[in-house]
Amino acid sequence: MRRSGWRGISLDDAHAFLVEGRPLAPKSILLTFDDGYLDNAVNACPLLAEHGFHAVVFAVSSRLEAGPSRLGTDQLPDLDKTYAPGLLGLPERRDPFLRWSEARQLEASGVVAVQAHSQTHAPVFAGPGYRKFHKPARRSRTFDLPEGPEGDWPWGLPLFRQAPGLATRAFLPSPELLDLVRASVPQDPAAARAFLKDPARASAHRARLESLPQERWGRFETGAEYAGRVRADLIACRETMTREFGRAPTALAWPWGAHTPESVAIAKELGFGLLFTTSTGANLAGRSADHVHRFSVRESSPLWLKSRLAIYSRPWLAGLYGRLRR
Repeated sequence: MRRSGWRGISLDDAHAFLVEGRPLAPKSILLTFDDGYLDNAVNACPLLAEHGFHAVVFAVSSRLEAGPSRLGTDQLPDLDKTYAPGLLGLPERRDPFLRWSEARQLEASGVVAVQAHSQTHAPVFAGPGYRKFHKPARRSRTFDLPEGPEGDWPWGLPLFRQAPGLATRAFLPSPELLDLVRASVPQDPAAARAFLKDPARASAHRARLESLPQERWGRFETGAEYAGRVRADLIACRETMTREFGRAPTALAWPWGAHTPESVAIAKELGFGLLFTTSTGANLAGRSADHVHRFSVRESSPLWLKSRLAIYSRPWLAGLYGRLRR
């Protein structure tokens, strides 16, 4: 990007453009990193500083930890080891997150701003449809299961379809269904895994559950309950970050980029002036603050990146490309 003439702007520059309509120099770009992983500080920040770029880390506030900074010490974990033994020794995704002390170092560098990515980043159940059961197993995703009412869900619960929590009215399993699951499946992890791996016992469990009329399996949140949950999550995130940084966050990246008109209104009411999505498109001066477009780079080639930068920096070309993709 630097060799191609791109300039990595700061969040303040982006705010001035997106909110106030202040013009930016051609080939200006804001780099963002979601979730708040430790490698953002170890790997990304030095490269950004070397090439004169700025960036934003959108952190999940409940995942950042207390403790002294590990940056520049021999206490850094191996960032290439993203799995660790979990329940029953099964592999579990364990990406190291930043500590608050390290996040403050990022901010003090003047290179990286740390902003909000919700308090929990939790999905929710989105309906009663399911294909398999909740059981002790390999966990390959960091944010992979809705939060249960008392911590984890009982083993043997149907793994209902999931969706982003801040953009979905949750399906709430009924106490009756939960009690039936606990009565059917042993809740010791080793015993539950053996039970659910046995085809005959798993089939009998499925039959017991499906003997309960599906209208008694649970219910959807009301609109008021959904709004209250979104508000509580964003307030907790805002309060946590305000306490740790001594200033309130002003930008929010929606988990999975998903939002609703209700969640947008709540976020704006709480003081989030810039709302970042994962939908592609051009960002327009003074007109895109409520829906800031981004595109994901991942491990794409430099040629692919240059082509996307050329497309999304031109509103007319971004619009044409979007219509062709549809």
